[in-house]
Amino acid sequence: MLKVVEIFYSIQGEGHFSGVPCVFIRLHGCNLACSFCDDSLHKGNYKSYSFEEIIDEIDKYPSKQVIITGGEPTLYDLNDFIEFLHKSDYFVAIETNGYKLEHVKNADWITYSPKNWESIEETGWSEIKFIVSKDSDIKRVVNFKTAKEIFIQPLNFFDRPDMQNLNFCIELVKKYPHLKLSIQMHKFLGVK
Repeated sequence: MLKVVEIFYSIQGEGHFSGVPCVFIRLHGCNLACSFCDDSLHKGNYKSYSFEEIIDEIDKYPSKQVIITGGEPTLYDLNDFIEFLHKSDYFVAIETNGYKLEHVKNADWITYSPKNWESIEETGWSEIKFIVSKDSDIKRVVNFKTAKEIFIQPLNFFDRPDMQNLNFCIELVKKYPHLKLSIQMHKFLGVK
Protein backbone atom coordinates (compact mmCIF):
# COMPACT_ATOMS: atom_id res chain seq x y z
CA MET A 1 0.00 0.00 0.00
CA LEU A 2 1.15 3.52 -0.81
CA LYS A 3 -0.06 6.75 0.80
CA VAL A 4 -1.37 8.73 -2.18
CA VAL A 5 -2.39 12.37 -1.91
CA GLU A 6 -3.60 12.64 -5.50
CA ILE A 7 -3.41 11.19 -8.98
CA PHE A 8 -3.88 13.64 -11.83
CA TYR A 9 -3.18 14.10 -15.54
CA SER A 10 -1.34 17.15 -16.84
CA ILE A 11 1.80 18.17 -18.69
CA GLN A 12 5.25 18.06 -17.19
CA GLY A 13 6.31 21.66 -16.67
CA GLU A 14 9.92 21.09 -15.64
CA GLY A 15 13.19 19.65 -16.84
CA HIS A 16 13.98 17.23 -19.65
CA PHE A 17 10.37 16.11 -20.25
CA SER A 18 8.85 19.59 -20.15
CA GLY A 19 5.69 19.69 -22.25
CA VAL A 20 5.08 15.92 -22.17
CA PRO A 21 1.61 14.74 -21.05
CA CYS A 22 2.05 12.66 -17.88
CA VAL A 23 0.08 10.98 -15.14
CA PHE A 24 1.26 12.31 -11.78
CA ILE A 25 1.14 10.25 -8.59
CA ARG A 26 1.71 12.50 -5.58
CA LEU A 27 2.78 10.59 -2.47
CA HIS A 28 2.32 11.71 1.12
CA GLY A 29 5.13 12.92 3.37
CA CYS A 30 8.55 14.52 3.18
CA ASN A 31 11.76 14.34 5.19
CA LEU A 32 12.30 18.10 4.81
CA ALA A 33 10.37 21.26 5.63
CA CYS A 34 11.61 23.70 3.00
CA SER A 35 10.32 27.24 3.43
CA PHE A 36 9.96 27.56 -0.35
CA CYS A 37 8.06 24.30 -0.93
CA ASP A 38 5.43 24.95 -3.59
CA ASP A 39 3.28 22.00 -2.63
CA SER A 40 1.78 21.67 0.81
CA LEU A 41 -0.56 18.90 -0.39
CA HIS A 42 1.91 16.20 0.62
CA LYS A 43 1.33 17.14 4.27
CA GLY A 44 -2.45 16.77 4.17
CA ASN A 45 -4.95 14.02 3.59
CA TYR A 46 -4.08 10.87 1.75
CA LYS A 47 -5.62 7.56 0.81
CA SER A 48 -3.85 4.21 0.98
CA TYR A 49 -3.84 2.53 -2.42
CA SER A 50 -2.76 -0.94 -3.46
CA PHE A 51 -0.62 -1.20 -6.60
CA GLU A 52 -3.66 -2.55 -8.46
CA GLU A 53 -5.85 0.37 -7.36
CA ILE A 54 -3.24 2.82 -8.63
CA ILE A 55 -3.12 1.06 -12.01
CA ASP A 56 -6.93 1.26 -12.18
CA GLU A 57 -6.69 5.02 -11.68
CA ILE A 58 -3.80 5.76 -14.04
CA ASP A 59 -5.20 3.52 -16.79
CA LYS A 60 -8.00 6.10 -17.17
CA TYR A 61 -5.55 8.43 -18.93
CA PRO A 62 -4.02 8.03 -22.40
CA SER A 63 -0.36 8.68 -21.43
CA LYS A 64 1.99 5.84 -20.53
CA GLN A 65 4.38 8.28 -18.84
CA VAL A 66 4.08 8.35 -15.03
CA ILE A 67 5.74 10.81 -12.68
CA ILE A 68 5.94 9.89 -9.01
CA THR A 69 6.36 13.00 -6.90
CA GLY A 70 5.56 14.23 -3.42
CA GLY A 71 6.51 15.33 -0.89
CA GLU A 72 9.43 12.97 -1.10
CA PRO A 73 8.83 9.68 -2.94
CA THR A 74 11.99 8.02 -1.64
CA LEU A 75 10.51 7.83 1.84
CA TYR A 76 9.01 4.66 0.34
CA ASP A 77 10.95 1.79 -1.22
CA LEU A 78 9.28 2.06 -4.63
CA ASN A 79 11.32 -0.48 -6.61
CA ASP A 80 8.62 -3.18 -6.56
CA PHE A 81 5.96 -0.62 -7.49
CA ILE A 82 8.08 0.67 -10.35
CA GLU A 83 8.50 -2.88 -11.67
CA PHE A 84 4.73 -3.37 -11.32
CA LEU A 85 4.18 -0.26 -13.48
CA HIS A 86 6.76 -1.49 -16.02
CA LYS A 87 4.73 -4.70 -16.48
CA SER A 88 1.90 -2.47 -17.74
CA ASP A 89 4.29 -0.68 -20.12
CA TYR A 90 4.57 2.55 -18.11
CA PHE A 91 7.66 4.74 -18.29
CA VAL A 92 8.35 5.79 -14.70
CA ALA A 93 9.99 9.07 -13.73
CA ILE A 94 10.70 10.16 -10.17
CA GLU A 95 11.10 13.66 -8.70
CA THR A 96 13.20 13.50 -5.53
CA ASN A 97 15.38 15.49 -3.16
CA GLY A 98 17.62 12.41 -3.05
CA TYR A 99 16.71 11.20 0.43
CA LYS A 100 17.18 7.51 -0.46
CA LEU A 101 17.95 7.14 -4.15
CA GLU A 102 18.29 3.36 -3.76
CA HIS A 103 14.51 3.28 -3.15
CA VAL A 104 13.90 4.32 -6.78
CA LYS A 105 16.83 2.72 -8.61
CA ASN A 106 14.43 0.83 -10.94
CA ALA A 107 12.95 4.06 -12.34
CA ASP A 108 13.47 4.96 -15.98
CA TRP A 109 14.28 8.58 -15.13
CA ILE A 110 15.20 10.32 -11.87
CA THR A 111 15.08 14.07 -11.45
CA TYR A 112 17.26 14.94 -8.48
CA SER A 113 16.70 18.29 -6.80
CA PRO A 114 19.14 18.58 -3.89
CA LYS A 115 18.23 21.08 -1.20
CA ASN A 116 21.63 20.92 0.56
CA TRP A 117 24.11 22.12 -2.05
CA GLU A 118 27.05 21.23 0.20
CA SER A 119 26.23 17.52 -0.05
CA ILE A 120 25.22 16.58 -3.59
CA GLU A 121 24.90 12.94 -4.66
CA GLU A 122 27.16 12.25 -7.63
CA THR A 123 25.30 9.21 -9.01
CA GLY A 124 21.90 7.52 -9.04
CA TRP A 125 19.99 10.15 -11.03
CA SER A 126 19.29 11.17 -14.64
CA GLU A 127 19.13 14.96 -14.40
CA ILE A 128 19.75 17.48 -11.64
CA LYS A 129 17.62 20.51 -10.88
CA PHE A 130 18.68 23.39 -8.64
CA ILE A 131 15.99 25.72 -7.28
CA VAL A 132 17.54 29.20 -7.46
CA SER A 133 16.53 32.69 -6.33
CA LYS A 134 18.20 36.03 -6.92
CA ASP A 135 19.59 35.72 -3.38
CA SER A 136 21.10 32.23 -3.81
CA ASP A 137 24.80 31.65 -3.34
CA ILE A 138 25.34 29.99 -6.70
CA LYS A 139 29.07 29.15 -6.54
CA ARG A 140 28.47 25.44 -5.84
CA VAL A 141 25.81 25.25 -8.57
CA VAL A 142 27.84 26.82 -11.37
CA ASN A 143 30.91 24.78 -10.44
CA PHE A 144 29.06 21.45 -10.27
CA LYS A 145 30.35 19.16 -13.02
CA THR A 146 28.49 16.31 -14.67
CA ALA A 147 27.87 15.03 -18.20
CA LYS A 148 24.13 14.96 -17.39
CA GLU A 149 21.71 17.84 -17.79
CA ILE A 150 21.89 20.53 -15.10
CA PHE A 151 18.69 22.56 -14.79
CA ILE A 152 18.34 25.88 -13.06
CA GLN A 153 14.78 26.50 -11.94
CA PRO A 154 13.66 29.84 -10.55
CA LEU A 155 12.16 29.80 -7.08
CA ASN A 156 8.58 30.71 -7.92
CA PHE A 157 5.50 31.63 -5.97
CA PHE A 158 3.08 28.83 -5.15
CA ASP A 159 0.74 29.56 -8.07
CA ARG A 160 2.70 31.79 -10.43
CA PRO A 161 6.19 32.68 -11.64
CA ASP A 162 8.48 35.02 -9.70
CA MET A 163 9.73 37.25 -12.51
CA GLN A 164 12.71 38.61 -10.54
CA ASN A 165 14.01 35.12 -9.89
CA LEU A 166 13.24 34.10 -13.48
CA ASN A 167 15.23 37.01 -14.89
CA PHE A 168 18.12 36.19 -12.53
CA CYS A 169 18.09 32.57 -13.76
CA ILE A 170 17.95 33.62 -17.41
CA GLU A 171 21.08 35.71 -16.94
CA LEU A 172 22.70 32.86 -15.01
CA VAL A 173 22.27 30.31 -17.80
CA LYS A 174 23.40 32.86 -20.38
CA LYS A 175 26.59 33.39 -18.38
CA TYR A 176 27.10 29.65 -17.76
CA PRO A 177 25.88 27.88 -20.93
CA HIS A 178 26.43 24.37 -19.50
CA LEU A 179 23.28 25.07 -17.44
CA LYS A 180 19.72 24.83 -18.78
CA LEU A 181 16.67 26.82 -17.72
CA SER A 182 13.62 25.02 -16.34
CA ILE A 183 10.73 27.43 -15.83
CA GLN A 184 7.84 25.43 -14.34
CA MET A 185 5.83 25.94 -17.53
CA HIS A 186 2.61 24.83 -15.81
CA LYS A 187 2.71 27.99 -13.65
CA PHE A 188 2.86 30.17 -16.77
CA LEU A 189 -0.01 28.26 -18.33
CA GLY A 190 -2.13 28.17 -15.18
CA VAL A 191 -2.52 24.38 -15.20
CA LYS A 192 -1.88 21.89 -12.41
